[in-house]
Amino acid sequence: MKPEIIEKIMKFVQERDWDQFHTGENLAKALIIEAAELLELFQWKQELTDYEGLQEELADVFIYAIMLSE
Repeated sequence: MKPEIIEKIMKFVQERDWDQFHTGENLAKALIIEAAELLELFQWKQELTDYEGLQEELADVFIYAIMLSE
């Protein structure tokens, strides 16, 4: 993982003063919610067709995982 990416994510959060809400519990819950949204893209489908949605949900999962690890 490039440190620049982590720095950009953390800067984005700090600029919006969101870190006040980012307890371990809240981040873990948000991560699971985003993972469920990712899973929903595959529900009842033989084949994934929403690749844009896949990218968006993977990014959300990734960002919450990074924030939780910091």
